[in-house]
Amino acid sequence: MLLVYTPKITSRIRYIFKHIFFRMLELDMRVTNSVEDFVVHNGPKLSYSKKPLGNELFFYSSELLLDQGIQDISIDVLNIKNYPIFFRVTGKSAMQFDIFAASFYLISRYEEYLPHLKDSKGRFQYKESVAYKNNFLEKPIVDIWVYELRLIINNKFDDIIKTPILNKKLLPILEVSDPYMFRHKSFLLSFFQALNSIWNLNFKNLINQIYVLLRIEKDPYLEYDFLMDKFKNIKYDLLSFFRYTQNSFDSGAISIFNSSHNQLIKNVSDKIPLGLLVSFFAQKNIKILKNEMNSLTKLTHRSSHKVRLNFGILSLSETYPMLVQNEVLEDYSMGYMNSLGYRASTSIPFYYYDLMNEVQSPLKIYPVAVTEVALRKQSSQKAFDVIRKYYTKLPLENSIFGFAFTPRILSRSDENLSWRSSFLEYISEYEISK
Repeated sequence: MLLVYTPKITSRIRYIFKHIFFRMLELDMRVTNSVEDFVVHNGPKLSYSKKPLGNELFFYSSELLLDQGIQDISIDVLNIKNYPIFFRVTGKSAMQFDIFAASFYLISRYEEYLPHLKDSKGRFQYKESVAYKNNFLEKPIVDIWVYELRLIINNKFDDIIKTPILNKKLLPILEVSDPYMFRHKSFLLSFFQALNSIWNLNFKNLINQIYVLLRIEKDPYLEYDFLMDKFKNIKYDLLSFFRYTQNSFDSGAISIFNSSHNQLIKNVSDKIPLGLLVSFFAQKNIKILKNEMNSLTKLTHRSSHKVRLNFGILSLSETYPMLVQNEVLEDYSMGYMNSLGYRASTSIPFYYYDLMNEVQSPLKIYPVAVTEVALRKQSSQKAFDVIRKYYTKLPLENSIFGFAFTPRILSRSDENLSWRSSFLEYISEYEISK
């Protein structure tokens, strides 16, 4: 067991030390503010303070983990050893920066509580992030730092942190906001789809829409059985999230009273884990959120405590406390809808830290590095090479690589065939060896 000494134990210190040592490095540790206990401890130990007590492994502490509330913090990023750092320290510290404060800043999403420019939907924009501004959005920089920390500790204490016998894990997420391309749309929406096809001279798409509406052909998105059968041979489980709201203002939502839609959701829930794709308005109103969760439970006869947020996180400081109040245990929204990268700068799941109340919540957050929307900004051939590069560069063995995609990716329409082929080729790389 590793003993950590710090003069003052705060909620932030408990949170980030437990996360880094216990969850990321899988090392038992205990934090103490007793000098006597620390001195008599004969096992591995380190101190986190302004000055060392003796010749122990020492890390200089900045002020962030001792503070309470939200302060306007200036972040100055420097590059060392080919990776960026901030909260730089001097003196005898084992690292040139306060890794614990910097990790807490990124994982807690501290910057999203500070004043920032929002997009048209009121969301935090990736271009506002310190990661984007300093060119490390595409790197799980906290994991890279922790990998370096593991080397330092093992060098000091004869390899006390064992390398986990694990493989990096792919986390495939099926996000179903629009379960059908043409079927079960309102008359107005169907009209605009047809008008758009005519405007773009895409008469093949128009004919396909007519055939689907006349029930001559099946809807291009109805590849759910094929997808689930495909994942029976993949070594990683597929998760699914369906939007299920009766709010008439939620654009494009299928009625919860639509029998075909209900049957589709029940069929999927019988085969793979299913959670709620929380609608736009449910993020703004706790009653709507509760109704959506209850409606999905009533339909599937299964209680699910997993959610993903449709359109992404509208307001972290408002939405996540609502999820906690509704006893949601797992969220799969920690990413940017329109950009690849690590929003919290880590690939390791972590618990939401409520900065407003200075407490760790029971809500576990799963980072999602790639979304289909962001991926489609590139060609289908290049896109999956990018995913492979992301995956191979994950520094920790217990990393989880989240990839969210929609039913559109398996559409057999002409303009999507290359995406379908590239996607199937990619997931086939994870087939179970026979």
